[in-house]
Amino acid sequence: MKPTVNVLYLPGTNCQEETLRAFRHVGAAPRLLFLADALAGRDRLDSADILCLPGGFSFGDHLAAGRVAAMLLRTRLADQYAAARGRLMLAICNGFQIAVRAGWFGTGVALTVNTNGTFQNVPNQPHEVVPDNPSPWLAGLSGQTLEFPCAHGEGRFVAEPNPDGREGWRAALRYPEHANPDGSADGVAGVTTPDGLAFGLMNHPERALDKQVRLAFFANGVRAARG
Repeated sequence: MKPTVNVLYLPGTNCQEETLRAFRHVGAAPRLLFLADALAGRDRLDSADILCLPGGFSFGDHLAAGRVAAMLLRTRLADQYAAARGRLMLAICNGFQIAVRAGWFGTGVALTVNTNGTFQNVPNQPHEVVPDNPSPWLAGLSGQTLEFPCAHGEGRFVAEPNPDGREGWRAALRYPEHANPDGSADGVAGVTTPDGLAFGLMNHPERALDKQVRLAFFANGVRAARG
């Protein structure tokens, strides 16, 4: 059977179609999970093999990017949120902002306004895959440089010192030293949980021009779900 994927749809989500398409192309059975259904108890975040929080501007980025959605995960959906944390999870751009604010990657970490103070749009942003992260999302990609679009205004990664991922996260992607679009500390462009099940990144692999790059993370996640 095809691994199932819940792609969470919130007011303001706008990258769901590209995300659904990427998962379909690598052999998964993705579907939209509407926030209203989860809140009403008609559906659950943890009702699929993989949970994906896609990009967009949930709740119009009111209060701060991802803050309202994160609050709902931690309050109204606390039981589902806790259950989903034991499954594979992919969080892209606004989804990453939500996951960070919801505490998915521990405390002492944040995504804040880019150092240039405005939205960054870089169609072919390079990302270096960290060599020593064993997450299934990164399988076979160690040390590679992948180019895919950067499009965000609050993507500057800041964190307290974190030796060996003890604070809830491990670096997964870094920007090259000469091409850090948002001023992230240590060039961090994506992280995983220490167990590697959850992967959050600030940019958009689902929009990459190169098909292999576009599908690489999605294929790895689906392969891990099958295994």
